[in-house]
Amino acid sequence: MEREPPAVDRESLDELEHSVGDDRAFLRELVETYLDDAPRQIATIRSGIASGDVEATNRAAHTLKSTSASIGALGLSAMARELQTMTAVETTAASDLTEPDVTALVEVIATEYENVRSELESLVPADSDSS
Repeated sequence: MEREPPAVDRESLDELEHSVGDDRAFLRELVETYLDDAPRQIATIRSGIASGDVEATNRAAHTLKSTSASIGALGLSAMARELQTMTAVETTAASDLTEPDVTALVEVIATEYENVRSELESLVPADSDSS
């Protein structure tokens, strides 16, 4: 049975931790910020599609692409990059946003985000003061 690749690239996450001076608490803050922001970006993508707002959809896809890459969610970043390309402001009409390949990709992105969230919670757990 073939294993799915991890949702979070450990090497990228380790590089991020090293770039913040191996400060685990600060890394956790960055992870928490990402976990707060990514669902908002996905919601913006969905609402942009629903309202035919190509620019908002494209901008949220771009933001999700960049922030996912920085945290090591390389697969999610690649999916968001694909969505960004599919919703390029110069070449996309509002009606194009409801194409099945666009809406299907958004659902795959949402599912992948849940995988990323779960892995990040495991890899960079919140400190518990009650232990």
